Amino acid sequence: MNEKKFPAGPVPYVPDTGTKVVKKPPVAPEDIVFDLSLNESPFGANPAVAAAAAARCQLPNIYPDPASDELRQAISRCYGLEPERLICGNGSEEVLDAIGRLYARPGDEILYSRHAFIQFPIMALRTGATPVMAPERDYTLDVEALLDRVTERTRIVCVANPNNPTGTWVDRDALVRLRDALPEHIVYVIDSAYAEFVDDESYDDGLGLVGERPNVIVTRTLSKAFGLAAFRIGWGYGPAAMIRALNPMRGIGNVNAIAQAAAVAALEDLDFVAMVARETAVRRDWLRAKLVPLGLQTLPGAANFLAVRFPTDPGVTAQDAIDHMARRGILTRSMDDYGMDDFVRITIGSEEANGAVADALEDLLAGRSNVGSG
Repeated sequence: MNEKKFPAGPVPYVPDTGTKVVKKPPVAPEDIVFDLSLNESPFGANPAVAAAAAARCQLPNIYPDPASDELRQAISRCYGLEPERLICGNGSEEVLDAIGRLYARPGDEILYSRHAFIQFPIMALRTGATPVMAPERDYTLDVEALLDRVTERTRIVCVANPNNPTGTWVDRDALVRLRDALPEHIVYVIDSAYAEFVDDESYDDGLGLVGERPNVIVTRTLSKAFGLAAFRIGWGYGPAAMIRALNPMRGIGNVNAIAQAAAVAALEDLDFVAMVARETAVRRDWLRAKLVPLGLQTLPGAANFLAVRFPTDPGVTAQDAIDHMARRGILTRSMDDYGMDDFVRITIGSEEANGAVADALEDLLAGRSNVGSG
């Protein structure tokens, strides 16, 4: 009898993709001056957040509310939503992960646009589903291209609006057109993590679309404009039946008590969030105005970062820029795992940080001719 040969060690079904979501900094921690690689807010959180977190720290022996009731009530008041149609997660990633585990299985397909949020293909790989990419138009979601790739195996369609890492977005008409064309058995996910940064009447965060179909769910986060990245607070809003089905997919007490207290305090000060959005736009426009004359192209995004395109000439490529800024203690984000090797994603930071980026890139690109602007 022939003995079956096994590999030397366990073989993962999911490729080593997750290691690319947060990449190891190319410099030692003590040499980092400005970290502009993770889209963290340079404004922090409103002052009440630290006080609320500190107060809850006095009760470390008490479990968190497993249903996040107070937090869901705070979200409800803030956005005018029904609390029973809300689910809270350890970051919006947990909500997305729960959606994937609930609605997709091996042989199913999860559909998204070419340069969409990397969490979408990871969601598919975690469940054994097949990730399917649709082409974009000018680095922007193309509704018709998505619909062309819907098959009988499609179970989830994911849209990030604005998108990370491009910052581009589509208007409400596009979101509605996609919703109306999708069969109702396909889950339609609208991830609006950067919604607070869009100042345009044609934009819609998708919350209003939820009540009109049984298959639409919106995910949000408090990590960006609210400045709560350390607490990992995400939430989703969907049909009541979908939320009931999703709740068992999350961990019991998944949002820790300190994070819940901090989030409630953050949601009580929307003036602070509005200030963050306004000032981010000012700084984003300032940095774009500094980079375009250097011959760099910036995508027309509306988020707290810029996607910047570099030449392909040796010495001034995107990777050269990343390395050059790193030598000055400035961390930025390569976009090679999105198939955008000639781009760098740069978080909008403090005025000092943005100035350091402009100075570093001016030194790198000094004397070059214009290669395009956006």
